[in-house]
Amino acid sequence: MEWLTFALLALVATMVVFVPGAALAYGLGLRRMLLWAFAPAAGVGALAVTATALGLVGVAWSPLTAVAGAALLAIAAWVIALVLKAPDRTPAVRARRWVIPAMIVGALAGAVRMAMIIGEPDNVSQTNDATFHLNALRYIADTSSASSLDVLGTTGSSGFYPAAWHAVASLTMQLTGADVATAANATSLAIAGPIWTVSLAGLVWATTHSGRVTAVAALLAPTLFAFPFHMLDFGVLYPHALALAILPGVVAVLVGSGGGTPEGQGSRSGALRAALRTTLVSLVGLAALGLSQPSALLVWVLAAVAWGLVRICAPWGTLPTRQRLWRAIACAALVAGAGVVWLAMVAISSDNLWPAVRNLPDAAARMLVNGSVGAGPSIVLSVFAIIGFVIALRIARLRWLALFGVALALLVVVAQSVQNDTVRMLLSPWYADPRRFTAMMPLVVIPFAAIGVVALMRWERWRNARAGVLAGLAIVLLVYVETVAWAVINPIEHRYGETEVSYLSADERALLDDLDQFVEPDARIIGNPSAGAAFGYGLSGADVVPRTWAMPGGNDFRVLADELVDLNTDADVCPAVRALGV
Repeated sequence: MEWLTFALLALVATMVVFVPGAALAYGLGLRRMLLWAFAPAAGVGALAVTATALGLVGVAWSPLTAVAGAALLAIAAWVIALVLKAPDRTPAVRARRWVIPAMIVGALAGAVRMAMIIGEPDNVSQTNDATFHLNALRYIADTSSASSLDVLGTTGSSGFYPAAWHAVASLTMQLTGADVATAANATSLAIAGPIWTVSLAGLVWATTHSGRVTAVAALLAPTLFAFPFHMLDFGVLYPHALALAILPGVVAVLVGSGGGTPEGQGSRSGALRAALRTTLVSLVGLAALGLSQPSALLVWVLAAVAWGLVRICAPWGTLPTRQRLWRAIACAALVAGAGVVWLAMVAISSDNLWPAVRNLPDAAARMLVNGSVGAGPSIVLSVFAIIGFVIALRIARLRWLALFGVALALLVVVAQSVQNDTVRMLLSPWYADPRRFTAMMPLVVIPFAAIGVVALMRWERWRNARAGVLAGLAIVLLVYVETVAWAVINPIEHRYGETEVSYLSADERALLDDLDQFVEPDARIIGNPSAGAAFGYGLSGADVVPRTWAMPGGNDFRVLADELVDLNTDADVCPAVRALGV
């Protein structure tokens, strides 16, 4: 019954994203697979924008106000789309009947794998960042504001913090009555399962125009540990995971915007209206990325530049010299614009950077076999991904994906192996963290592998189509078997539940869960974050400080951290207690 309830909570978290997202995507004029691909990004964007707007006008964040805000955005989008009257250019796709069953299987497999990592529905991610995120959910419940301009109030600070994940998880809490840890875990299941699978399948659909390739990609979506599972285990990086999970859908809208109409056909006004709608939809998607984790905007920029360069240069061999010159200028301007955006992000990013972790040959080898994180490499998947990459280089429609893949692979290798301070500063939007870069590779590895598998399915030597389908399913099954085999042979320790080095023991967790029963209602409690006290506010609702793993500023806390044990003999202790109000 506990797991059945947890599954229902994950379903609620999924609906929290998909229902407003589908309404907004429909209002924007998207149809068929592009609608569902973009729905996660649209839902996240609608909720995050609504939460921030409600915070500015002082209206409480609740399921009712969230629905009202999302509905207003959907109506506004519908009106704009109606005025534009943009033609539907959703690409026609072959073998569509395979896609929905495959997405259901992929989504369920992703959610089940994430549930196995979590262990128990109410387990706490015993990581540094989890203290802030769980405390922020409690803060949202106490203040009725999930605004990206308010959530830093959790730690007594102010300013902007991307709170899209917190908006989704807090609504899940309110709708179900779940505690902060269970609501966070249910949201993780939604991200690792349906949000990632549907979003990625939409990108493959828009790029390849093949239902078979899309179906295989959906089935393979949960097979790489690097994403989404590592981001929801290590860290724990909830906002980063949400941003990367919705990113493929935002790219899909750009790539699929003109897929159904060959270049040069249709009226000029129709093409302009379609371009305006694509721009509007992309802006909604970029808002969702920015309010989830701004660094994901740069990944979108890389994809957009790769797509733009290929489209601009595609007919290069048939163009006269003057047009080649203008297109070369356009390519240079596109790259320069991306460089300006990148440097602007670097300028506002932290200079607290992670070091390189491997030498260059080791980093490159691990990248090729997808073995940088997790229990072991994914050899079968990697072989077909390399095949798919070669195919993508040879097909004009897929060439942008190959270029995007090369860019991501270079970033991964550089982040893992280059220690030069200037280079690492250029990677500061991700704290130069090799793990965050590794998490980007499934964005291209899964589509490449799906292309490779379908190429095998279409091999000329198969006697009939059924034999090809069976061969493809056998390869997918082999990938799953290899994933499970590595988990059995070389099990890795996940960051949920009690271990010898975890923040919370069972006794400490029990105390914090019931802490509000043992202290006065308005009392402030001070404790050692490393002994789990940083989770106290989120788990109990009592005013426990500090609320992160970091040492608070000021001398008073430092006095208590070092000298509380000497309160009978140290004259500084009692004034520090009074100053902090604990």
